[in-house]
Parts: sequence; C-alpha cells; structure tokens
Amino acid sequence: MLHAPAAFGVSSAARSVAARGAVPVNADQFRSALRLWASGVSIVTTRRDGEGMLGITVSSFSSLSLDPPLVVICIAREARSHDLIAARRAFAVNILREDQRPLSDRAAGREGEEGNWLQGVAWRRVATGAPVLEDCLAWLDCALVASHEGGDHTLFVGRVEAAGQTEGRPLIWFGSAYRTLAPVAPTRRRRSAVRK
Repeated sequence: MLHAPAAFGVSSAARSVAARGAVPVNADQFRSALRLWASGVSIVTTRRDGEGMLGITVSSFSSLSLDPPLVVICIAREARSHDLIAARRAFAVNILREDQRPLSDRAAGREGEEGNWLQGVAWRRVATGAPVLEDCLAWLDCALVASHEGGDHTLFVGRVEAAGQTEGRPLIWFGSAYRTLAPVAPTRRRRSAVRK
C-alpha cells in the first residue's frame, strides 16, 4: 500500500488516490497540464545591497486577500532572488505590458547576462524600498508577512503597501509561449424553442 507523504499541498484526495495504488503523475504530465493555464507575466524585484536590485520573471503570482490586501508569489529556492526576498522582507510585483516581452526574457535570463537585464530600465523605490519598474502595466509594492515551503519553491505572502498602474494590455504566457489578449466575440442568446 502506498502512502502519500504528509507535506504541504498534499490533499486528502491525493492521499486517497495513492492509497488505491494509482500511479502518481510524473513531471512531464504535470508540466504538460500546467502549460494549459494562461497567466499574466510579471517580474518580481527586490533590493540588493547598495543601490541595485534583482528581479526574476514569474507567472506564479496571485491575489490572496482583499482585507488586508495580500498577494502570494512562488519562488524556486535555488533562484538568486529567493534569499534576498527573505532577507529584505520586501518585494515588488511588476505586471508586464504586451510589448515588454524583451524585458521578460532578460529578467528570465534568456538573453545576455542575467545580471545586466536592468540596463536602461527606469525604476524607483516606493513604500517598502523594493524597486518598482516605471513603465510596466501595474505594480504592487509588498512587505513580506509570511513564507511557506512548498516542494522546491517557497510561497512568499506580501501585504500590499502601495500600488500603481498605467494604460495598456497585459503580456500573457500560455502553452510555453507569449500571447496577447484578443477580444472574444459575444455569444448569441438562443431563442426558446417553445412558442406561445
């Protein structure tokens, strides 16, 4: 009989499946399913020593609570920004516009040197001291209030201390590729088949 480990995120339903001898999902199946979840693209930034900052491209970001205003980000424990977020106790979520794909690629380390992605990028500090990008679609300046280990990532919970936004449309990530929004045609209401 298989027993699921008592770990963060393992539900009673998952333990029940394991107890029945079902084959657990493998990494490729898991990644393949997650590719079908469309999400916005953001860069999470935190302050470095001195005047610099460090950022990482993430799609694993969500609102958590309206009262108080809380968000959650999921950062790999091996990421360079992980320990800095924990030490600084602050981070900013910068939601990207559809024309900011190059910036996303640079922050993700896909282009050039990982440490040079900020060259030419305007930013400033707001309430917590975490850097916010001047030209993004929206930003949330957050004080770290809790952290929880989940597998190979840490969930950082931030209380939003300040926020700002501009005009534009978001950059979307779906099917392992960047996408943009397109209007959806309104659905037609079907007429009732019953006539009076």
